[in-house]
Amino acid sequence: MYDKLAVTAAKLVMAMNKSADSNLDEKLADIVKTHSALAVGAAIVPVPGADVAAAAANVWTMYGRINGELDIPFKENVIKSVAAGVATNIGGAAAGLVIAGTALKFLPGVGTVGGAAIMGATIYGITMVSGIVYMRALTALANKKNMADVTETDLKAATEEAMSDKSEIKDMIKESRKSYKPS
Repeated sequence: MYDKLAVTAAKLVMAMNKSADSNLDEKLADIVKTHSALAVGAAIVPVPGADVAAAAANVWTMYGRINGELDIPFKENVIKSVAAGVATNIGGAAAGLVIAGTALKFLPGVGTVGGAAIMGATIYGITMVSGIVYMRALTALANKKNMADVTETDLKAATEEAMSDKSEIKDMIKESRKSYKPS
């Protein structure tokens, strides 16, 4: 999965004409990896539903950090809106796992631990794929127009296009979940 992440980050850096910063693609990949790891913390939130809300907030924070590295001027509400759409769409591909993890949390003790384990790997995968999808959308936009001219509508359309291959999204989530190693 990390190879897809690295290639996606490199393509985005090239599309944004930011190649002068030789470490930028690594910085972008590290942002996604960091937020994917942080997302696992949301899985241990014992309140069903609160874990998903925490994971969504983590995704929009990740997008904000990516934008900051690239000097992309999207407002916070635009990022939240896009992040919510991406996380919901990608989360739909893993809905069965999210539901199972949430349902297990209603059972005290072993159920809570089991639910957190399922949710940890699932939220990790959803966050990783959300980062890749967002960078793909930004790459597509940067290849078409100046980022200063990109509207919220453009960004939403680009993210929808980046998520259009549902089979690929499911495969990436599955691959990401397998790459998750609890510490």
